[in-house]
Parts: sequence; C-alpha cells; structure tokens
Amino acid sequence: MEASFELFGLTGYRLGLCAAVGMLALFAAMLLLAKKRNVQPVSICVLTLAGTVLGIAFARLLYCLVNLSDFTDAYENLWLTLRFFDGGLSLSGLLVGLLLAVLLTAAITGEKSAELLDILCVPMGLLLCALYLGQQDTGLGIGKIVEEGRMTEIFPWLFLCERMGVNVEYRMLVYLYQAILSCLIAVAMLLVYLAAQKKAGFRSGETGWLSLALYGAAMVVLESLRDDGHMQMIFLRIGQVVAALLPIIAILLLSSRLNRMLGKVGGRSVFGWLVILVFVAGIVVLEFALDGRLPVTGLTTGHFYLLMILICLLVAAAACMLYSSVRKQRAAVQPLQQ
Repeated sequence: MEASFELFGLTGYRLGLCAAVGMLALFAAMLLLAKKRNVQPVSICVLTLAGTVLGIAFARLLYCLVNLSDFTDAYENLWLTLRFFDGGLSLSGLLVGLLLAVLLTAAITGEKSAELLDILCVPMGLLLCALYLGQQDTGLGIGKIVEEGRMTEIFPWLFLCERMGVNVEYRMLVYLYQAILSCLIAVAMLLVYLAAQKKAGFRSGETGWLSLALYGAAMVVLESLRDDGHMQMIFLRIGQVVAALLPIIAILLLSSRLNRMLGKVGGRSVFGWLVILVFVAGIVVLEFALDGRLPVTGLTTGHFYLLMILICLLVAAAACMLYSSVRKQRAAVQPLQQ
C-alpha cells in the first residue's frame, strides 16, 4: 500500500511526490542545457508540458494493452482504462511518450528535434531515479530471493528483509538499484554532454541516444532481477524488451552515420552489428534458462546473471565506441559544429 499524507486537506502519495520532485529536477537540468545550446526557455516549457501529457497517456496505454484481459474479463469495463489516476502505469510507456513529445515540441516551436532529444535524454535519469524511488510503497521493484551472506551483512540496505517466524528471507531492492544507476548515468552523461558540445565533431542528438543506450543496457539486467509480476507476459518483461531496443537503435544509428562519413562499411560498424546479434541471442537464451525453459547443467543463477551483465557491458561499450568514432571522424573532416 502506498504511503499517503495530508496537505491542505488533500491526500497525497509518496510516489506522486517523487514524480513531482523528479520532474522539477529534470526541468531545471533541461533549462541549464537549453541555455548552453541557445534553445529558448519557452521551448523547454512546451517540451515539459507535452512530455507530461504524452508520458502519462502512453504509460497508461501500454499498461492497459498488456493487461487488457483484466479490463475485459476481470473488471468487465473498458472505461476503467481511462482512470489513470487509480494506478496502473508503465515506465516503458512513459519513455515512448517522452520521445514523441520531442517530435511534437520540435514541430510546435521550430527547434531542432535532435537538440531537444539531447536536452531531454541526457538528464532524464534524474526523473527516472525519482520514479524508481517512489516505487518503494507500491510493492513494485522487489527482486528475487538471495541467500544470507556477506553482502546482506555488509549492505543490508540493499535488501528487503522479511521474517517469517524463525526464517529470514532476503529480497533484492531492485527499484533502489535502478534509481542509483539512473542517477549515475544522468550525472555521467551531463558531464559528457557539457564537455562534448564544446569540441569538434559534436552533433546534436547523438549524446541523447548514447544516454538511452546506457540506460537500456543497465535496465535489461535489472528488469530481469525483478520478481513483482508487473508488466509481464508469461515470463517476458515488457520493460526488458523496451530497454533492449534502446542500445540496438543507438548502435544502428551511430554505425550508419559512421559508414556514411567513411564512404564504406567500417570495421567498427561490423563489430557493432555482431555485438547486437550476440546481445539479442544471449539475452534470449539466458532468459529461457533462468525461467527453466532451457535446461542448462553446471551453471547456477549467479552464472547466468554474470553472463548477462557481461553481454550488457559489451553492448554498452559498443555504443560508446561508435559514439567516439563518429565524433572523431567528423572532427577530422569538418570544423566545430554548433
């Protein structure tokens, strides 16, 4: 049950408060980046408004599509899909709505969509961090059971301790891991963006896609660790699928730009495509193995997740490599782009 509080006679919830704080932090960061890139503050206001409306709409839409049987069979009332304020939202749908808000804002204000993509996606982890932290009262973001040991003793705040008589059960607080990583990615990409936009080879939009690639690679592992049943079809998590698409799109986009500049298919582009194949095949096989649908002898759950982490680090490294290669190649053939 969500923790609630009273304010001026109104009932508020911690998740809503976290969402508001996260949105304010993202708005402040976007204004800072907009000033650096000579983007009008009114455009950031339009982007914030459009992102809020479309983000909520698509967060609700994706949730309802995945859980449509609940509204048609259990509730027998499709009109309940419109009651977004009663709960039932998807962070993956929110991400889709935010990206569509970039296109809409560019069409309304005349700003370049690539500039707006950077300004939104580079610090977006600040909002995601707040939203993940807000899940602590909803029962979402709780992970798989782990054995008591050194980690639970040294870092007890990373686990949920549940006592059932004399038995003690430890579960991973995945929402906390997601919040920490989202914040770290946002801070790191802010520093990268502020440094990159002053140097030769910079092009708007690429840092935003790199941010999405790093976020997606991290969430592929963390979404798999969750054990809350939210946004899940059979054993497949929708959040994990959407997260996996982000580094794939980023690598394809960056490799395409690198090939155009080289006038041929470069070796690094081929490497990026091979990494995508390994990434997709590896995650599919590992998820089947973790679900027990693919019997594998001699390996434990820990081994499977270690392999998954290595594969996701590989795809993140490929995105970073292509990002650096594109910038260096562009810097070699043209002056600083503003």
